Amino acid sequence: MIAARRLARASCSAAVVLLGLIAVAASARAPDDAATAWTSGPLDVVVALPGPADPAAVAALVGRTIPYYEEGVGTPDAAAEPLGALKVAGARAEDDGRTLILATDPHPRPARYVLPLDGLGRLGKVVYTLDGVEASWSAGAEPGPEPTWKDGLPDLDVRGFGRLATSPRRARRAADLRKPGRLRLDAQVVLDAGKVEGTIGSPAEIVECLFGDGENTIEKTESGGSRVKFTIADASQPVFLSLTVATGPDVPAGPIRIDLDGAAPAGSKPPRFLLPWVSSALATSKPEPLAIPDLAGGDPAKGEEAFFSKEALCSQCHVVRGKGGQVGPDLTTIGRKGVEHLYRSIAVPTESITPDFVTYTVSLKDGRVAAGVVRAEGPDAIRVVDAEAKSATFPRAEIEEFRPGTTSIMPVGLVPVLGEARLRDIVAYLMKTSGK
Repeated sequence: MIAARRLARASCSAAVVLLGLIAVAASARAPDDAATAWTSGPLDVVVALPGPADPAAVAALVGRTIPYYEEGVGTPDAAAEPLGALKVAGARAEDDGRTLILATDPHPRPARYVLPLDGLGRLGKVVYTLDGVEASWSAGAEPGPEPTWKDGLPDLDVRGFGRLATSPRRARRAADLRKPGRLRLDAQVVLDAGKVEGTIGSPAEIVECLFGDGENTIEKTESGGSRVKFTIADASQPVFLSLTVATGPDVPAGPIRIDLDGAAPAGSKPPRFLLPWVSSALATSKPEPLAIPDLAGGDPAKGEEAFFSKEALCSQCHVVRGKGGQVGPDLTTIGRKGVEHLYRSIAVPTESITPDFVTYTVSLKDGRVAAGVVRAEGPDAIRVVDAEAKSATFPRAEIEEFRPGTTSIMPVGLVPVLGEARLRDIVAYLMKTSGK
């Protein structure tokens, strides 16, 4: 199970129901003639349609891209600059064409993802985010090692599976929760910075809970539910929550609550829930103080020679004017961002990771581990490219864990390796290729 643990900051309030801010929650209140989308994992998107989709239109989605934008409200207008885009590598329909399952590149960061559905009638574009909870249900009182299914949930209210009338998939999930089993809910909870204490209360029996510092003691309530007290010494980063509750025909369905001790400070916001496999490092990283040397006076011709040399190895990962490797971003126009940005990208590569080139650690069921930039390779496989530009392909079905990295695949310490003169020449070359 992927457990992205403490990665960003935001705020919370006392005595609040765990209400999701995810687009899925908004979609649950959408009219019956609207499409809705959510992620059920880092490499796929589920789309609930108001009616059957034409098979040809579904097939035409393959090869299209899903641009993503800075977080905010509504659909970005045509003038907005996307942070990046995911490729749709596979598309299939279920439920007589009313549910689409899209295989995509990894979702790299919290953002607004805009899925184009204009080829499917009048549906236009659907916005979804990476807010929410990962729900894993296992049938039976003694579940096996693999869950029966995994899916996204707007919040910790299990009734969310029954709110979306247009989704046969969610209706099946809601029906399963009335059977004996175990439902595990995993998320990153974004709270106010500082020490936080409180209680988690559930109308259903809590079987296991991991939240905050130290062990969590589960207490039964008079109504048959459970509560867990927790303490978080420092909530400046999201806190990983893993909660398992019992399901069955007689188990009350309702929201799981978090009540924080003390009064909520002015300006507090409700807790935010990020899916457990999301890396929020890109959204929260801030430039560190850095002295920028004088990089004027370089020779672009020498810089080009250095860029494509075996010593610098820049071209092993980067393309300039169509020449080079594709492990990292195309640097043809990077000079437009200025000399300071160029230098910082070399000196502190983790500070300016391009979202489309976030690295991941992929653990497989047979024990193998691969790390690098991940791309979708058709509907059933992924390709991992490591720091040496070596590529390996793995079946999606064999992935045990998919964990985002917090550092750039580009090695640190390149400034002293390149030397002042060669660095100045490379900067001159990249400034020239960008037209600066």
